[in-house]
Amino acid sequence: MNDLRRAAELCEFCPKMCRFSCPVSEATFREALSPWGKVSLAALAGGSPEPSASEAFAGCTGCLRCQQYCAHANDVPRVLYAARATSVRAGTPLPAWTDVAERFRVAGHAKDVDLLAVRRTISAGDGQPAGAMLFAGCDALERGGELLRAALAVARELGAPLALAPETALCCGLELLEAGHPERFTEHATRVRGELGAAPVHLVFLTPGCARAVRERWPALPSGSRIEHVTTYLARALATAGIAAERPPLPISVAWHDPCELSRGLAETTAPRALLAACVEEVREPIRTGVDTSCCGAAGLLPR
Repeated sequence: MNDLRRAAELCEFCPKMCRFSCPVSEATFREALSPWGKVSLAALAGGSPEPSASEAFAGCTGCLRCQQYCAHANDVPRVLYAARATSVRAGTPLPAWTDVAERFRVAGHAKDVDLLAVRRTISAGDGQPAGAMLFAGCDALERGGELLRAALAVARELGAPLALAPETALCCGLELLEAGHPERFTEHATRVRGELGAAPVHLVFLTPGCARAVRERWPALPSGSRIEHVTTYLARALATAGIAAERPPLPISVAWHDPCELSRGLAETTAPRALLAACVEEVREPIRTGVDTSCCGAAGLLPR
């Protein structure tokens, strides 16, 4: 807890140099929802935050853009997720946070869809040997699994087929952390990690936030294990396969928006561009790109 306290103090006494970087304060024009305002409130609330404080703690997508401009590289989402946990223990959580915990208790994830049923409709392919496993993830399964099927097909085409992670590995549990339930996250992560076995594993993720949660928050995987995003995996396979020159690029122009957790959380900006450059004639950059990318807002259990 000392590192969290130090991070809160550094933020609390800062002259708000990162206030412009927060997508929530940028959208709401509220000083209380700037990184400084939220972390200061967390420090002042102590162990007994009011319901209104919980609403402020919820005003964070976890995008890490504020950290990009912080001289101390403060992990503001980590401070605010800890503050959410304090709200849960104090009995003042947002209803959505309680709902997440209950859904995990019943189904092992927080989605409305039967993720296991969707997972069982997906085949990893024709039996080619695969040294890496694609971790489905609750977001992709909730959307029907088409992204999973596409990733598996591309990997096979590049000669780097992926197996599917076990049916018990549907969700990394990140939403439990975001909802202020770190102990339940640890229980969930320990159970899923145990289902992967005792041998080293190579896990490939569709969702960068899941890859980072497993890399930084899960119990340690066996020595020699590898965790990476699907774009990193496929870009390496593309470079090895050497088939890009065999097919002309599509005569279209695309703009690539860097996901926050991919560019800042995993520090991966090259792989997705390499994949796109092999497929289309032009890859354009938005105004905010790379590690300065804008947050889309779809993370951190941000209230709708």
